[in-house]
Amino acid sequence: MRAYIESILDCPAESAWAEVTTPRLLEEVMWPLLRLVPRSGSQFPARWQGGQTVVGQAYAMSILPLGLHRLRFEWVDPQRRQIQTRETNRWVRVWDHLISVREAPGGRTRYSDEIEIHAGPLTPLVWLFANCFYRHRQRRWRRVARRLAKGV
Repeated sequence: MRAYIESILDCPAESAWAEVTTPRLLEEVMWPLLRLVPRSGSQFPARWQGGQTVVGQAYAMSILPLGLHRLRFEWVDPQRRQIQTRETNRWVRVWDHLISVREAPGGRTRYSDEIEIHAGPLTPLVWLFANCFYRHRQRRWRRVARRLAKGV
């Protein structure tokens, strides 16, 4: 199943792109529904890069352990302003996530999350969760965008 969620952000696309390549943004927009903590003895890189794999302990509602979550960054393309990840965990076999950042009229940004989900018989439930989760993320993203527009 595929989920697609899109928002218009009140900041320039180049600012949104610079932010979307950081683990800091991921942590901020997931909070408090999910939290991803690097495995002990490791840390997330300063910026996401194509070809890298990160593994972290996932927590629902930031406290309930869900097990390890693996993110493989297939590519990070600054020309197209897109990131493609292949993700998996014990509940979901395929969680392929395409992030796109495009210019929108008025100096704003068109931001989208497109997710392909395969979780066996749990797929419809995981798809429903993904739709709610990415709407939450984009709501938090819009708050970050307003801050970026102010130069804070």
